[in-house]
Order: sequence, then C-alpha cells, then structure tokens
Amino acid sequence: MAHIGNMTRILIIGLLIISLTSCSESYKSVDPTAFNIKISENTHIKTAEELIELYYNYPTDEGTPKIIIKTKEVESNTIQVTLIHDRLEDDSIRAEKIVMTAEQLKNRWIVHEIKKNWKCWDGRGHTNWGVDYCN
Repeated sequence: MAHIGNMTRILIIGLLIISLTSCSESYKSVDPTAFNIKISENTHIKTAEELIELYYNYPTDEGTPKIIIKTKEVESNTIQVTLIHDRLEDDSIRAEKIVMTAEQLKNRWIVHEIKKNWKCWDGRGHTNWGVDYCN
C-alpha cells in the first residue's frame, strides 16, 4: 500500500513539473540601446511608469487604451515594470505585454532589458502570452 502512495506522489510531482514548465511565457527580446540613447539626457522621468509609457508611446489620437502598469523592485534602484495593453484595436493581436528592467541613477534611467509578448484574438492564433505570430 505504501508503494502505491509513493507512485501517486511521484506522478503528482511529475504532473506539477510539466504543468509549471509548459505554462512558462516566452518573450521576444528588444535591444534597449536606442531607447537608452533617447532618454540619456532626460532628467524629467521620475517613475518607472513614466519610463515605460514613454517607451510604449501610444498615440493620443487612438482613443483611451486599457493599459495596466505594475512595478516591483528587483534590486536596490532597479525596477521591473510591466505594461499590459489589453483589447488592442487590431484585427489579430488582442493584447501586448512589455516587461522592462531599468535602474535609476540620480536623475537618469538606464534600461537593462526590454522584452515583449502578446495574445491573439480568439480564432487568430494563441490566446496565451507568447511570441508566435497572430493571423
């Protein structure tokens, strides 16, 4: 009986590992060099939210977007900021996510990493966060 209990535990652990690793998000990396040059002399960016909004640069004539921004400190002075724009007015991409890791030194920001992924509308491709093309 104890043998069946151990086998069940092994099976449950195996299924948990598979489900956790298969649901991991994939991202497309974006080189932050051009953006760092753009912001190199800008001392008016006070928060990570302002920084990612400047990067995203959503056109003001496109209406009011449904954007959520979350931040978390990953190290001293280093912030990970995530912007999610859901319900895009696009025929194939439903939502876009940008994850940026940046460091604030005095009055300036330095972006270390930018990565993106997206979701497709139902029937247009993947509906989970990923980097495969929507159609």
